[in-house]
Amino acid sequence: MLVEVQDRVEGRWRIRVVPPPEMALRGFTVGLVGEDGVPLGPAVVAAQDAGPDWLLEVRGPCTLPPGAIVRVVLHGDGRDVMIFDTVVARRTGLHAWLSANAQLPLVSRAEFEALDSGARKRLAARWCWLQPEAEAVACSSLTAEAQDLLSEMGVDVDDVR
Repeated sequence: MLVEVQDRVEGRWRIRVVPPPEMALRGFTVGLVGEDGVPLGPAVVAAQDAGPDWLLEVRGPCTLPPGAIVRVVLHGDGRDVMIFDTVVARRTGLHAWLSANAQLPLVSRAEFEALDSGARKRLAARWCWLQPEAEAVACSSLTAEAQDLLSEMGVDVDDVR
């Protein structure tokens, strides 16, 4: 049994169903069901002469919620009924995190290194507030680049001095 959600077309989800060839069918129904078992729309009923490979359009919500199920109920000759549930793929990774469906695992292999004195001096020369208090000199003049950056940030340059 193959059940595949293909795409959305004008308010309906296109679902492909390939039933088991060994089962003689009278008909079947296909519907979308939420993770909690509540139908997301009406089921589609198909007759036995639909062919070996069915492509049905099932009405449902614009976006399928995570854990949505495609439920196919096959009605065979006599009273045979088979139910197949296929879970629509859950969101994973960044998409799941942005949708608040999962936590994004953060793994960092970064190793911290202390700055040597030369690097600290270069940083302090560029940004005076990084100097140790004993060596601190008032920031008497800001470079043109720093003034531009502060004005872009909406900070009054006179407040910084």
